[in-house]
Amino acid sequence: MTQASNTREQIIDKAFQLMLQRGLNGFSYRDISEPLGVKNAAIHYHFPNKMDLVKALIDENHQVLRKGTAEFMAYGGPARPQLEGLFAFAMSQCKCGRPICMVGALAIDYDDLSDEIKRANDYFMKDSVAWLTKVMDIGRSQDEFHFEGEAESKAVSILAMIQGARQMARVHDLDYLERIFDQIRTDLGIVD
Repeated sequence: MTQASNTREQIIDKAFQLMLQRGLNGFSYRDISEPLGVKNAAIHYHFPNKMDLVKALIDENHQVLRKGTAEFMAYGGPARPQLEGLFAFAMSQCKCGRPICMVGALAIDYDDLSDEIKRANDYFMKDSVAWLTKVMDIGRSQDEFHFEGEAESKAVSILAMIQGARQMARVHDLDYLERIFDQIRTDLGIVD
């Protein structure tokens, strides 16, 4: 990894951390540059304005989703490991200091987002729902999951439950997240 790409990743990590703590409008480039020991010009080099930085945050999260789901989306396979992968990802994000998902973090300042950022955020959310809908459809057709209603509605409810549990875990502890995962498994009729 080059120094420039390493700096870029550090900027993204710090920006995400600050956005979770203060919201989009609660931090400046100086809040990023000082702890990283870089000049504001280094941040502007990678992200000319704050909306470019936010777009990079959304894109990074979207790439993580795409990388983790690409094979399943292309070829199918068992659904349960995909669901468990979502749980593991949510837990790892909480443990590494990202307890709120990108969509939730941006919801606070949604009206201040540019149309481009709103579209990117919407695309990320639609892609997430489409992936989990496919997981629900395949899981039900392969008799891995048992639930009533539309697969898309189930996918949206699971994502909302996880997002809410991540926020609760931030305030309390990770046990809330584990309990939601267990409840989702129960709701889907998963028995170990």
